[in-house]
Amino acid sequence: MTDASTQGIVGVSIRDTALRLTEVSRANREIKVTRLAQGRARVPLHFSSFKDASLINKFAEDINRLYEVSDFQARHAVISLDSSLVAIKKIPVDVSLKGARLKDHVDWEVEQCVINPVADYSVAYEYYEPGREQENAEVVVAIVRKTVINFVKDIFHNTDLRLRAVDVDVFAAQRVVQENYQAPENGFIVLVDVRKENLQISLLKNDKFLVAQDIDYSLEDQNDAAHMDHDYLARVIFKELRRLILDNKIGKDVEDMSAIYIYGDHVTARMVETLQNGHHLPIERANPFLRLKTANLAGASAWQDNPETFMTSVGAALKKL
Repeated sequence: MTDASTQGIVGVSIRDTALRLTEVSRANREIKVTRLAQGRARVPLHFSSFKDASLINKFAEDINRLYEVSDFQARHAVISLDSSLVAIKKIPVDVSLKGARLKDHVDWEVEQCVINPVADYSVAYEYYEPGREQENAEVVVAIVRKTVINFVKDIFHNTDLRLRAVDVDVFAAQRVVQENYQAPENGFIVLVDVRKENLQISLLKNDKFLVAQDIDYSLEDQNDAAHMDHDYLARVIFKELRRLILDNKIGKDVEDMSAIYIYGDHVTARMVETLQNGHHLPIERANPFLRLKTANLAGASAWQDNPETFMTSVGAALKKL
């Protein structure tokens, strides 16, 4: 059987109604972005969408249309879900727990934080070995309703693509940072996702997920990204980041972080400049194409002018490479 990574993986991202596809392949240990495209879904992929089975064909048609007009070749896909659809939990576990015993313990932990039977949820987790100063290992758990997973599977059953995995936007973005940026030893990297309805701050330590936090800040109250109160937004980000730093005992201030990368559909140059003022650490737009080779891509302005908008679609494709 041919390895799908050599034939290419299409990363699919739907944020609000923004639909993005990124085709990535690996050959001779080299990762290459071969095609990308952006368009619109007719409806957003929200919780309410999963109650309406008639929307399955609409999403499938929107994905198929963009896939076909952009001359994509890969037949396998990974879709990134908005983290608002997923519960993420990080738990300490005894180092002796392995295999079935570890899974049983994770299921028990999940049972404590969901309102329906565990059987109603799809649970995935990643095991982190303990660091030198840690007594316990850690497990990062992602919990999503099976109705969501089944809905997504039904969408792809009606497309030209074969679904290989379901990802989560925060993990997709962090995967891109791991691929494109040098991780400082024992350092902390901050990602800020600027969304329409809120912000999300997530932290990596030594290339591993540490924590993620959603922060209310509706762009609808600001009319649009071009006219938002950038000074207020910067204060919100740094205030909440400082709180995360103190609550998780990882430092004393924002300056203890190694770098901050901004991404999402609503990033502006003015916003980044405002965040950079007065802070002595690297703060920049995240660029998923910084180290990845790119083919002669169509729609060059989309990925060159606003590369940060492709973070989750690129990261989703990288999941199965």
